[in-house]
Amino acid sequence: MLRSLIFFWLGMVTSVWGAEQAATPPESIQVHPGFQVELLHSAREEDGSWISMTFDDQGRLIIARDDAGLVRVVLPTESSPLTVETLAFTNVLKHCRGLLYAHHSLYVSATNTPALYRLRDLNDDDIFEEFELLRKIDYRSRYGHGTNQILLGPDQNIYWVIGNDVSFPEAFDPQSPYRDPRNDWALPHPHDAGQDNRVGFLLKTDPDCQTWTIMAGGFRNQVDAAFNADGELFTWDADMEWDAGLPWYRPTRINHVVSGGEYGWRWGTGKWAEWYPDSLPTTHDTGYGSPTGLEFGTNSDWPRPFQKKLFAADWQNGRMLAIDLTPIGATYSATSKLFLEGAPLNICDLTFGPDGQMYFITGGRGSQTGLYRVTYVGPHSPVEQPDITESQLREATKHRAVRRELEELH
Repeated sequence: MLRSLIFFWLGMVTSVWGAEQAATPPESIQVHPGFQVELLHSAREEDGSWISMTFDDQGRLIIARDDAGLVRVVLPTESSPLTVETLAFTNVLKHCRGLLYAHHSLYVSATNTPALYRLRDLNDDDIFEEFELLRKIDYRSRYGHGTNQILLGPDQNIYWVIGNDVSFPEAFDPQSPYRDPRNDWALPHPHDAGQDNRVGFLLKTDPDCQTWTIMAGGFRNQVDAAFNADGELFTWDADMEWDAGLPWYRPTRINHVVSGGEYGWRWGTGKWAEWYPDSLPTTHDTGYGSPTGLEFGTNSDWPRPFQKKLFAADWQNGRMLAIDLTPIGATYSATSKLFLEGAPLNICDLTFGPDGQMYFITGGRGSQTGLYRVTYVGPHSPVEQPDITESQLREATKHRAVRRELEELH
């Protein structure tokens, strides 16, 4: 009897453990009408937990593991299943929160190494033989507020997103549009004792990473950024959870990032007020959350209104927002609606594939990973979108052109 009970208990534990190792099923995910979500892969123990991804020039996904190393995923077809391959020699790259395949190279933002690397396949054998260290970063934490995502700009330059636990790189370029952040406290509050003036910022560099510019700063921990069809840059900044309920709390927020922009995040009471003339305000507040992946639908095969939306993943709340941006002067106003959500659905990254569909991964902090695809299956008929007249669009284009002319005078 005792032996039977032991085997029954072991069977129950095995069953529960097996259930815990499966990614959230699509039927547990609520998505905007007209779309469907597919679970392409539920990661096995040997796959690890996944945190960032990019498509290579052959339409394959390269994905970073939470702890160390990279994998390559070949998506399923009608005749072949999905495959996951560990990339050789990449375990030296630890906790890579940013990946970008561009200019025949794989750029890797290795947060816990910490540096920016370029990997290249020199003889077309599908192995990255060359590991080039491009830039080291003075990272002073271990909680993921360091080197974040990498993206390709419309100017074909590389943009690197850096969180607030990195020492500010004064020596990169003394003539950068953004430089020399300070706390500017006349009378520091005791609450702020022991804190420093580290802030998040964005770097711009050429494909060979020979010249570096600090483009904007004053963020907390903006994990990702995205360009819209007009070449305007946006990011989604994190809140400071310790400040919740206090007068100086700032919620997560979408920011329109402009050259030389100061966005005013500082430790504790030192945050710059939005009415400061030299601090740029929020574009759209999004409440409590944990911002991760960010991507415009520009390259999607979805109806045109969705191609204009900014999709923003919230790791903490298991949701993705669809954000509508309306031109106003040389910047934008915004509104947001829920696009999809699940429980759990800790989304780490999202991107659009060469097939025009959205792909996203769950994972992070050792949690279960799932690889999902979102496709549009509804009618290709008009979908609600913000009312913007042609005259408004023309005026906004003029205002942005003037702003960019002024930015050249930094």
